[in-house]
Amino acid sequence: MASPNLECRMYESKFPKAETVVMVQTTESSEMGTIVSLVEYNNINGLIFFTETDSRPQRRSISSLFKCRSLSSPAFKVEPFEPALVLRVNSEKGCIYLSKREVKEEDAKVCKKRYYKSMLVHFIMRNVAKTLSIDLEDIYTTIGWPLYRKYGHAFNALKLIANDPNSILDSITKEVKEVGPDGEEVPKMVPAVTEEMKDVLVKKIRDFLDIMGAFHALLPMDPTAFSFKDLV
Repeated sequence: MASPNLECRMYESKFPKAETVVMVQTTESSEMGTIVSLVEYNNINGLIFFTETDSRPQRRSISSLFKCRSLSSPAFKVEPFEPALVLRVNSEKGCIYLSKREVKEEDAKVCKKRYYKSMLVHFIMRNVAKTLSIDLEDIYTTIGWPLYRKYGHAFNALKLIANDPNSILDSITKEVKEVGPDGEEVPKMVPAVTEEMKDVLVKKIRDFLDIMGAFHALLPMDPTAFSFKDLV
């Protein structure tokens, strides 16, 4: 049996929208700028141009810049996560252009808080997928992204699910086709979350809340951006 794919973006959209602030990690410095990975979007690559490029060596094509070295390369030191503003997105070529200079302080705080919440949701979703041997994207499609759509952020639903899982999860439905009396297929809405999924998800959330309630003060997170007390 093949192992499940546990890699997936955090959000339903494959690419961020222009004028949004996202969390990035520097992976390589090149002639044209800095190559970063967008950690909320399954580490797809983005480019931050240098302020001055005239004195730089001859430029390579933009597409070649995205063929950067692996994060595990001993020749490159990975930088911490930082907020960056999306300037424009070319989804056809997979090119995303960003700026660190244009990020406002308030937008950076909002980005950090959203990222911390998304990271916690991702941790839980990944554990559910691993436990059930299901691809992570399938878990997001069934549970995660519907919660994002309904609650603004799936994080906002976690505590609700821990206290009353049925009312939250049973409201997530999917359309299936059934054969009617006349032999024609007719659409029908049924619960999308199976009982097995529900049991595993609730256990993972409750286990997580127990850990956060006991150790939130010891975790190395930025207290000005987000507090784990929001969860418990």
